[in-house]
This record gives sequence, structure tokens and C-alpha cells, in this order.
Amino acid sequence: MNNLRKRLRCSSLEVRFQISCRCHLWLLMTPFTWKRKRRFRARPESVAEEAGVSEHLDLVIDGFPGSANSFATRAFRAMQERKILVGNHYHSPAETVRAARMGIPVLMTLRRPADSVSSMVRRWPFVPYESALRWYLMFHEAIEPYLDQMIVSDFPVTTKKLPEVVAGLNAKFGTTFGAQLSPDRMAEFEPRLQQTPAEQEERELQKGKIEASYLRETTAVRRGAAEAIYERLASRAFRG
Repeated sequence: MNNLRKRLRCSSLEVRFQISCRCHLWLLMTPFTWKRKRRFRARPESVAEEAGVSEHLDLVIDGFPGSANSFATRAFRAMQERKILVGNHYHSPAETVRAARMGIPVLMTLRRPADSVSSMVRRWPFVPYESALRWYLMFHEAIEPYLDQMIVSDFPVTTKKLPEVVAGLNAKFGTTFGAQLSPDRMAEFEPRLQQTPAEQEERELQKGKIEASYLRETTAVRRGAAEAIYERLASRAFRG
């Protein structure tokens, strides 16, 4: 990817996060919703109705990129014996807060900034660490005032105790979602649990390099601010 294309893609994400982290600008997310609908139509596990917030949704699962959104969505679907419309992968406080205001149950996934940001940069190498960290901070600052209308699930709980989290959703919102999934089925949706010892060793090696890049390419001030908001949200997360 040439430098110009990298800058353009990063600028596009910058615009998206500047809009999506301002909850009163949810209408401006419409073009992104249309794009998401086209992507969802091409994926067998999603349907176009889930791409945008509407009264037809049964649940929204969202969070900053790299915080186990995909795992939570797929594992949740595996628990259900009936069709459930799950808004997912919005990565947008503007849309998720709107869903909460409409009374739609919301599961907000959370992960430590270093891990979430590193995962995002690994997926989208054109994104600078400092930009991703700034977006992380913006995203969670926008969500924080609305936590009482959601259930927040931190990464270790999401990936290890999701059935308990779904039971918590049922208790909070009066829903009747299926909340049973065996450990073997859970492992199907978490690739790291299926890795060989050699793959795990390689992953740890790469993780060390990525963490070094994160520390080198971000400022201490912004890392501290991101850690602080993570700790505030984690203190209000579902415990099981």
C-alpha cells in the first residue's frame, strides 16, 4: 500500500471516529450504515437488518475494535435457538447510545487500551498507534455517560464467561436470550484456545514486539488518560 493510500484510509477513519464519537451526530453515520449493509449482505452470519439501529433489533453488541466484538457476537448467536437480530460491529457510540435510548439491550465490550489498540493496528497497519489510542479515548469518553443503560463486559469475562454475561443481560433488561454454551463450543469462537504450543510461542513473541511499538509510538500522557478511562469503565463492568 503506497503512502498516499495509507494516509487517505487513515483520514477516512479519522472522519468516521470524529463523527461516531459525538452522539448527537448519529444521523451522519448513515453513509457508514449503508456501507455496513453491503458488507453484511455478503456475510452468511449477518443480515442487512442488523447493520443499522432500528426498533427491530433484539440486542446490540458493540465496542472499540479489538475488544472481542466478533467473539461475543458469534458465541451469542450459538446460544440462541431462535432468530435474534443482533446489531454488531458498529464501533460507534453515536449508534450504540441511540440504541440504548430506544430501549434496545446493549452489550458493550471492553479491553485494555494497549491490547485493543495493538489489535486494531495489527489489523489495519496504515493506522498510527497514536491515532488509534486517541480514538480509543474518544470512543470510551463518549460511552461513559450512558453505562447505566448498558452492560459492560471486560475482555477476560467476555471470552471466558459469556454465558454469565448473557444471563446478566436477561436480568437487567428482562430478556429471555439463551445463555448456555459449553466450553468446547466457546473455544470454537476463540482462535487462541485452538493454537498449538508452537503457535502460542510465536504469538507471544509477536505480542512483545507489538507492545514495544505501542510504547514507543504513543505518548505517556495519552496512555495514562486511556488507562484511566479503562479503569473507570472496568470498575462498572459485569462481574458474574
